[in-house]
Amino acid sequence: MTYDVDRMVHDMAEKGWMKKDLALRARVSPMAVTRFLRGELQTPRMAKRLALALGHGVRRYLSSPRRDAA
Repeated sequence: MTYDVDRMVHDMAEKGWMKKDLALRARVSPMAVTRFLRGELQTPRMAKRLALALGHGVRRYLSSPRRDAA
């Protein structure tokens, strides 16, 4: 499963949050947020924590698979 981290970063920016602000509200380490946003360690549990901290459900951040034009 992949997540739309660009949308998450956009939502953070709208709130004026840095990674450390999201980490504080999600009760995770700033490094965990960094690793999630880099795509290094993305788990459903972390996605849910970050989404809820941003005030949204995790579905908002699910990426749909790209379809290549034939």
